[in-house]
Amino acid sequence: MLSAPPKIRRIDGFELTAKLSETVGNSRQMFDRRGALLLRVTSDTGAVGWGETWAYPGAAAALVREHFAPALLGRDATTPRAGWQAMAAGLGYDRRGISTMALGGLDVALWDLAGQIAGLPVHALLGGKLRDRIPAYVSGPFMKPGRDPYRDFEADIAGYLDAGFRAIKLRMGSDPARDGATAHKVRAQIGDAMPLMVDLNEGFTVEGALAIARRLAEVDPVWLEEPIAHDDLPGYRRFAAKAPMPLAGGEALFGLRAFRDYLTAGVFDFIQPDLGLCGGLSEGMRISALCEAFDVALVPHVWGSVVNFQASLHFAACLPERRGRLRWPLFEYDPSENPLRTAFASHPLDADGAVAVPDAPGLGLDLTPERLAPFITNHWTIE
Repeated sequence: MLSAPPKIRRIDGFELTAKLSETVGNSRQMFDRRGALLLRVTSDTGAVGWGETWAYPGAAAALVREHFAPALLGRDATTPRAGWQAMAAGLGYDRRGISTMALGGLDVALWDLAGQIAGLPVHALLGGKLRDRIPAYVSGPFMKPGRDPYRDFEADIAGYLDAGFRAIKLRMGSDPARDGATAHKVRAQIGDAMPLMVDLNEGFTVEGALAIARRLAEVDPVWLEEPIAHDDLPGYRRFAAKAPMPLAGGEALFGLRAFRDYLTAGVFDFIQPDLGLCGGLSEGMRISALCEAFDVALVPHVWGSVVNFQASLHFAACLPERRGRLRWPLFEYDPSENPLRTAFASHPLDADGAVAVPDAPGLGLDLTPERLAPFITNHWTIE
């Protein structure tokens, strides 16, 4: 006679903040701290799974407490997709916002929990990894406050090259002339062969972004990322019709239907869902299938803490290879100051500039409330 499966007994939320030693940012905003909501799901056998959402920790925490955690308590701890469906049934009016972020953070925790119970890595539960390591691109440098936002680019990039990165994505968005001149300096520093991408972080109108894009085209970028507001689909149609380089976006899209709309419009050459925002691993795998149907490369956006970093490695390991100018996926690696990642794990690059895929059970994390303690601003429990 089969024994009953373990049940979900308790859900904890840990709202985290880490102060940075220096203010950095992008075309829209500067920041001096990192934040995230980590979610811990515990079974009645004591197994634990971790998940994360990072954009609006406090608001997401309220939704988890009031709506999503109660839908999971008492459910089978080994069936993450069933848990996702149970939560999704309560989405109601908010299908493209914070509710999807909150649901996705719990979904990642459910996959980690199922892996811990089975003694298998999450990528095995997703169907099996297609690669043992993933080539990384460095996400940086960031802009700095003041009159010269690019003043540290040369030194930062020299450090990236010394660390072994083989591709680079710049944060830019000052004015066309300055952006173009800086991009030329970077291209001279890294050479003609290294892949170069540029992220404008939604900072401009269509006309303003096109003026910058025309200057950047001279340095042959692989893509221009989020030049305008992420929810301006008519604007993206106008921009894509005139853009002198491929476009990337999707980090701020929530749920499968949002990605459907942009893929149908044909405005993105690269799609960038973030597991901490798009609805978690369950939704991420559906988005991957949608991208494959439209023959568009998926390159995950990676931000937040060590949890989203590890989950994204498992996700990227399972993505089908797409062959274009480069072989996709690449892995977004932000090496800037981030105690919410570096205090809990190390992710060295190998000799080829790639990062290894974890093979330990679940996400392969070693987290405890005690280790998180220096960064916790709020902790709550639902059981």
